[in-house]
Amino acid sequence: MIFPRLLFLIATGTRKRFRTLIQVSLCLLILLGDTPFAFSNSIRPNMKAFICVPASPIRKQAADESEIVNQALFGETVEILQMQGHWAKVRCCYDGYEGYMDSKQYRRLTDEEAEKVEAWKLIVTEQFAQIAVSTALKADGTGETAPMLVPMGARLPMDSVTTIAGLEIRHSLAPGDTSVSLLGQAFKFLNAPYLWGGRTIMGLDCSGFTQVVYKTVGIALKRDASQQVRQGVEVARFEDARVGDLIFFANSKGYIIHVGILISPSTIMHCSGRVRIDRVDKKGLYNNELGRYTHNLASIRRVTDGK
Repeated sequence: MIFPRLLFLIATGTRKRFRTLIQVSLCLLILLGDTPFAFSNSIRPNMKAFICVPASPIRKQAADESEIVNQALFGETVEILQMQGHWAKVRCCYDGYEGYMDSKQYRRLTDEEAEKVEAWKLIVTEQFAQIAVSTALKADGTGETAPMLVPMGARLPMDSVTTIAGLEIRHSLAPGDTSVSLLGQAFKFLNAPYLWGGRTIMGLDCSGFTQVVYKTVGIALKRDASQQVRQGVEVARFEDARVGDLIFFANSKGYIIHVGILISPSTIMHCSGRVRIDRVDKKGLYNNELGRYTHNLASIRRVTDGK
């Protein structure tokens, strides 16, 4: 709309109005970004979207080179807070975490569609699950389905065939076994590499590890260790800790910087370099490879509800 107007003003020779429109146009481009679709990036209040890729990186700033602070998994929803070119500032509906996401990695939802997606209860409990999603591959615009691997913690519809926001999703997963155990889920991550902001077996951080493991047994944790330490109930003495409790560690200033899952009275599974097992006692975390204590014990929290 703006560019035909510019041509008209050039043709009619109204230089003053032409300069004014140029200035306004430049301001709009700066505010809305350099994408050709910037003018269609309007959002309504409380607009939600669901993740349509296996794991979408959420970044600190609206740039590909910005650090990853979180990941949103397939089927999880986000609230779109604002647009900046093709970047969306989002708030994860699962844990309230905020950051910037490439808008090509989600599908916008109507309010009715958002209610349907939020009702999805099938959580992937294996390291990966294969599903199929529709994709436009033909010249005539008709679509076919293509396979996709989604990670543990991803959320799927209960129905084996579902279409939402124009995307067809097919899977053969049955509702999860209600007897799935917390420790069994934790061991599926053993030796997964450390990745700041990660939440999948291809890379995850300490609190991403605990969050996804607990998610697969139906317990919602916040994203960061400093947030998780405020959940559940405190276990006052190390001797009273039980398998499945969360063990938190602090730095020299008392800030919570690390978390793991107690898997026996004296061992912990945690992500430090990789998901690993080390010794733990009331003093702290003892790294078996380094032969020394690396983290000071700060708190023990019970959020398992017997699971």
